[in-house]
Amino acid sequence: MTGSVRPVPSFDPGEDTDRIRQTLQTDGVVLLSGAFDRTWLDVIETGIADALGGSSADVDVVKRDGDAGAFSFSSGAWRSVEPFRRFIFDSPLADLVWPLLHSSSLTLFYDFLLIKEPLSGGASTPWHQDHSYYPLDGTKVVNSWVALDHIPLETSLRFLHGSHRDQTLYRAVNFENPDREYRHARPELPETPQAVGDAPILSSPLRPGDTLVWWSHTLHSAPGNHLDRRRAAFSVNWVGDDVVYNGAAALDTYLDDSLVVDQPIISESFPLVRSTSAADPRIGQAFSGHE
Repeated sequence: MTGSVRPVPSFDPGEDTDRIRQTLQTDGVVLLSGAFDRTWLDVIETGIADALGGSSADVDVVKRDGDAGAFSFSSGAWRSVEPFRRFIFDSPLADLVWPLLHSSSLTLFYDFLLIKEPLSGGASTPWHQDHSYYPLDGTKVVNSWVALDHIPLETSLRFLHGSHRDQTLYRAVNFENPDREYRHARPELPETPQAVGDAPILSSPLRPGDTLVWWSHTLHSAPGNHLDRRRAAFSVNWVGDDVVYNGAAALDTYLDDSLVVDQPIISESFPLVRSTSAADPRIGQAFSGHE
């Protein structure tokens, strides 16, 4: 894709929520500047050491030909990595995200750890939209992506401005090899565009603790990391009150045997974290056996 690059709209976490929510709705992504201090980032770093040391059952390492470094990622590790669980449920994250969804509830979908090691320039992420990979119908699905390192503009995420607004669902792209079809791709969906002319692209350099929030239908990509330092982030994906399970084939991370088609995904694997009904008995139901 080509096009003019503009900064991602940036806000302090304490700014007017209505203004942040309106910008998210218009642009598809916002940046919450300095949302987390070093104390919370250290919790995540402890979780990374645990996850890569064997605590996470789902860790993948991809090394492209010609790269000295690898691209490591882990999905759904909160269920076995206590520091990740502590960050998700005890940090301010849920209360920063929930008001942006304009939803009566907030449910944890999954966490995702991304580490692009130094000199992993081939580890680029193709243009895609997160929702393509989910067995979900609905619009209130967001990714909250916490930068763990200083990430310059040259290696930062890029977002196609307003690309979420028409709710077009594109075919999932294979991250490991974009030339090969993703195993759960839905062939009836249109291919994800990789060139859109002069459409504006939103991208900003990030500092540790900066947090990007974007809708799951927003098209985005990221270059590889050709620099001599790590480029890492920890993201948490959330769903709101209009989201239901649709039964489509998907990764195990996005599934639970108890899910029912056309019903919310609230379950042991996908706990209800916030609700306008404080007495809702489902809140925190997934914590039994995890605390």
